[in-house]
Amino acid sequence: MAAAVLVDADVDMGGELVRILDEAKFPVTGAAWIFFPDVGEWRLVIRTPKAEKNLQQALLEIAVALDNRGDLRKRLDLSRVKVVPPKDKMLAAMGSVVRVDGISTVRFSRNVIDGVLIDDALIYRLAA
Repeated sequence: MAAAVLVDADVDMGGELVRILDEAKFPVTGAAWIFFPDVGEWRLVIRTPKAEKNLQQALLEIAVALDNRGDLRKRLDLSRVKVVPPKDKMLAAMGSVVRVDGISTVRFSRNVIDGVLIDDALIYRLAA
């Protein structure tokens, strides 16, 4: 069970980041705050095909999109953002049982899917 709390400000910042990336035409096929019990932290996981080709370039494009829009980069600690390729096991496991289009907030807690433990997650988008 998740010990750390995901606060409203985090929830708002996650949705704001997905909107900013959409406006920048950065492809986001999955986005969710996921609790990682091994480190006791929530991480904002962004799934994009760009991470498969060049992870550093994908991270740079995200940083540039943030710099071009408001002050989110000042409010969101980028060390809490994890960028993953389409084959990421955790998002693939969640995507096998739930689909979230657009930008929503769907809570997904205490599940084991295909041997992958999802302690707690708040999903914004999870496309097929």
